[in-house]
Amino acid sequence: MILQALNGYYERMLDTPDSGMPSFGTSLENISFALVLGEDGGLRGVEDLRELDGKKLRPRKLPVPAAEKKASGIKANFLWDVTGYVLGCNDNGKQERTDRCHAAFIELLKNSCDATDPGLKAVLAFLDERKGMEIATRDDWSEICGTNLVFRLDGVPGFIHDRPAARKAWEACLAHRGTEDLGQCLVSGLERQPIARLHPSIKGVRDAQSSGASIVSFNLSSFGSYGKDQSFNAPVSQKAAFAYTTALNILLSRDSRQKMVIGDATYVFWASCRNPLEAFFADFIDPPTEATDSSVTQDDQQTTDEIRGLLKTIRDGRKATDFLPQLDEDIQFYILGLAPNAARLSIRFWEANSLGTLLGRVGKHYDQLNIVRQFDYEPEFPPLWRLLCQTACLGKSENISPVLAGGMARAILTAARYPQNLLPVVLERIRAEHNVTYFRAALLKAYLLRNTSMKEVPVSLDLNRTDRPYLLGRLFAVLEKAQEEAIPNTNATIKDRYLAAAAATPGQVFHMLLKNSANHIAKLKKDTERKGRAFYYDVMTQDIIAGFSDYPKTMKAEEQGLFMIGYYHQRKDFFTKKTQEG
Repeated sequence: MILQALNGYYERMLDTPDSGMPSFGTSLENISFALVLGEDGGLRGVEDLRELDGKKLRPRKLPVPAAEKKASGIKANFLWDVTGYVLGCNDNGKQERTDRCHAAFIELLKNSCDATDPGLKAVLAFLDERKGMEIATRDDWSEICGTNLVFRLDGVPGFIHDRPAARKAWEACLAHRGTEDLGQCLVSGLERQPIARLHPSIKGVRDAQSSGASIVSFNLSSFGSYGKDQSFNAPVSQKAAFAYTTALNILLSRDSRQKMVIGDATYVFWASCRNPLEAFFADFIDPPTEATDSSVTQDDQQTTDEIRGLLKTIRDGRKATDFLPQLDEDIQFYILGLAPNAARLSIRFWEANSLGTLLGRVGKHYDQLNIVRQFDYEPEFPPLWRLLCQTACLGKSENISPVLAGGMARAILTAARYPQNLLPVVLERIRAEHNVTYFRAALLKAYLLRNTSMKEVPVSLDLNRTDRPYLLGRLFAVLEKAQEEAIPNTNATIKDRYLAAAAATPGQVFHMLLKNSANHIAKLKKDTERKGRAFYYDVMTQDIIAGFSDYPKTMKAEEQGLFMIGYYHQRKDFFTKKTQEG
């Protein structure tokens, strides 16, 4: 199913003008320099093809004859490769192996190329005379060494591998390989197709091998069955193997807008047919904030407004077409999550469903997260990465648990329960930092709604709610506020000392807190200007206490979560009222 969906995406994009999807037998590779040759094979110069990206020069993506899967073996690419293959020199200290690589490059071209073509003749002459060695004496050799090189004929536009004679020679190479093994392709269903022994490498998955990794791989004898070894175990035609890996490499490319990284997994997504949300689906998991920078273009601001408008629509439980009538919610949408695993890639996530269903799940996630913001500048739709940072030590992304990150992504995209460890992790960070932030309160609310029997958790302060944990959280906030006003310059409030204990074991803490609060309120009453505030806190304390009969010795994790939400709501309400009064 995964390979078929990727193959379908490749065929769709191949039929789309200006898609940049390479045809069968070619691949998009990082090319840094072009060797400019005269017709006699003499080196006229080295053309720098790199492009400026910010302050760095990066290789240019060029379509070239499809790359060979080398692993640890020696296999030359056709009319392009790294300096060791093309020039026979590099700085890795293994000249014997480099000489064999260079010899393989020369042999491939001599056996395949027609020397009557001026471009191919120039390349063969260049290789025969070993003129590439002089490049190693150039001042910029340190930049050239180890990069991918192509050839260009001096005074002629384009590259030599794009010349008709070069294409014909490469097609002959592919046709010769296609006669090796024939069988039925598991992807296309077509019979008597040339079967791929090795599938092209997949690049772009974070933390995977930079040279590429595989989804389909049989590289040990124990993987063989019925006399079939390597990828003949799962017969996929050469064209289908090229199509699915090419499509996936395009989706994983550095500039792709159809990928996102969550934890240790890289996610890509695409639709069965063209759809305007295909390039913006990542923005639903990582929503853009309202732009305040004057440098933001009008188009970018319009896109941001449309995404936020669509998010509000689906969060409210309405269909996406209510905001974008032209949107087709019935199209099939695919999401694939990949994670590195040595030389292979692990399939962490796979979902194929209608776009409308996926958007509805995302909307449900934001609806359950919805809680009054502590500060106006905080995002109305919290990005997943910011939520996950609130679960990590020191708030650093590198400390995020990959298991938790993957579970959160799965919960959002499949409407499954949030990870079971989400609640204890959030409570642990609150205990460690003595701080119930907007993001943590939102996570607690979402967890309680989705993972417990709790039917409703308020967005903002609910004075009519009678749940004991919620009331205890409110009470703690009132006691803390009274202390803050009675002792304005205190170094630590009761929050810093007793927040965790009050939530976990209220029966052991609250009697002492109430006794101390009585002293704080008495102190406020002695101050003529603050006497009114003293009565306000006193009355509020009594009203809250009247809502429950006793203080439990302990509270379960779910009850502690509701305690923290009650505390957060009451604190937010205090400062909201102060703003209105001021």
